[in-house]
Amino acid sequence: MSLFFHKIDPFSSFTINLGPLYLERLFDSLLIKQGHKEINKMSMADRFESYLEYLGKRIGRSSDLRYSSIQFYMGHFYQQLANYSMQIETVPHCRERALCHYQSYLKLPTRQDESRYYALWQSAILQDMLKYPWCQVENSLLKAIEIDAIRGEAVKKAIEHYIRNGNWITAYSYSTIAVKKYFNKNPIALRRWFVDIDAYNWKVINTHLLICYKIGYLRGLRKPIAKCYEIVMPD
Repeated sequence: MSLFFHKIDPFSSFTINLGPLYLERLFDSLLIKQGHKEINKMSMADRFESYLEYLGKRIGRSSDLRYSSIQFYMGHFYQQLANYSMQIETVPHCRERALCHYQSYLKLPTRQDESRYYALWQSAILQDMLKYPWCQVENSLLKAIEIDAIRGEAVKKAIEHYIRNGNWITAYSYSTIAVKKYFNKNPIALRRWFVDIDAYNWKVINTHLLICYKIGYLRGLRKPIAKCYEIVMPD
């Protein structure tokens, strides 16, 4: 495994596309080479801080491609640091830093890999957590939906928001997309960055049925599930 890691360029699209677990093990390997022999005994928060310190030392002398990858990695690692931090007061700061790095990454020339979808999706999640206006959150979600036709997490996030706020008509418009494009089409074989199985399984249908009921499409029908499919499924 160490020989495999030794041959990988940590800042290439190939590495990013291996997914977060491979990425973290790769950075463990890089830090061990830097003298962090006890990296596997560190807490997750300490490990993410070590990854960020490693990247911070390289950001000023990196090529354009490496700089782009570093921005993405720092966004991800700051977000994970917020998730694992034991100091509650530092969590909003870590989330803001993560959002800034993701947005810096997204301003750079477009990369043809999964990372761009992930950066947009996670930017939306972070914006929502940090109480940004919903229009900004939704803008990030819509951009994510546009660039990856097989991932449904951004649509799921929008549906959850509109259900929570009782806007059933808009929830229906997103849920229709979810049923048509994502139900029973889990992309786990093709994507690595935190695929959410609930964006593709039976919960997609259950959520859509709830929304249909709330806007009156199912009331008084003898076969509501079949009718709901007629409403949303293509001919």
